[in-house]
Amino acid sequence: MRRLLSLVILFLVIGWVTSKKTQYRTERINFIYEKALQHVTDRQNLARLEKELSGYDAIYLATKSNRQGNSGTKELDKIDDKLAKILEKYGLEKTVMAFKEKYKHKNLLQQTDENEPLPSGKFADENLQKLWIQAQNGKFSHQELHSLHGELKEVERKMRVYEDQLEDFKKVPHENSVHHDIEHIGEATKKLKAANRELNDHLDEVHRRVTSEEFSPFSEPRVKRLWKLAQENQKLSMHELSVLKDELSHFENQLKKIEFHKEEVSRLQEDAEEKGKAQVYENLELSIKHEKLNRKARKLEKYLEEKIIVHREL
Repeated sequence: MRRLLSLVILFLVIGWVTSKKTQYRTERINFIYEKALQHVTDRQNLARLEKELSGYDAIYLATKSNRQGNSGTKELDKIDDKLAKILEKYGLEKTVMAFKEKYKHKNLLQQTDENEPLPSGKFADENLQKLWIQAQNGKFSHQELHSLHGELKEVERKMRVYEDQLEDFKKVPHENSVHHDIEHIGEATKKLKAANRELNDHLDEVHRRVTSEEFSPFSEPRVKRLWKLAQENQKLSMHELSVLKDELSHFENQLKKIEFHKEEVSRLQEDAEEKGKAQVYENLELSIKHEKLNRKARKLEKYLEEKIIVHREL
């Protein structure tokens, strides 16, 4: 009976949490509230946040029903900015941008036509352009490539924001200046660090996704490792990376041949006893040949690895 009562209480609690997570009418506010349940532990703070989110839930709903074109989008952006400032005191200011990025890419995947050509314009930043080419060389679907291009464009925008913040920071009078203002310097430094952190976090996320072994153009683990090592090497040019990819393809073909040869040797060894000494000698020759192929592959692997490492150290 006691156990049954405990289970009932547990289900009631789960039901309460689930209903709380979806208590708002807009996806945006429900997304933020789910994050709040994970991070805001103080019950009084959570109660205050719930009240503020309810107000913004109504504002978003009214704005969406009355929105017209670009003016409606700009109005939503203004509301997002105000909400982000309120969420700062709860440590949740990044959730607004997280929601926008999540649903932007989700919508992009839903709207992209399989026949729609990939963007052909180059990125001004060499590292972003390299990531874009690497993505195209991977196993991403057409829709995923469109999504990745959008993410890289967003990183490019954040680069411009950081550069603007850096220029503003340089204009602030510093310690040796007559117009030195500690508060002004502190605010400028805070903005610069925030822009830099946001840029680097997003760039790292895209880089991890592009260089993930899951999307490698190769199937052999040894080749995947070398390709990942090459992709992480910022000193390899586009041409060098392309040449290396061809060499790795050759290496992978060798490994596949060795694997096939190994299976053949194993199969013959299994029935060696039935066919006598002649078969044993034949198996011995195949084993020697197999070891030669293995040595050749190990040498090629070492050569390719050293080639990548030398470029990294230059």
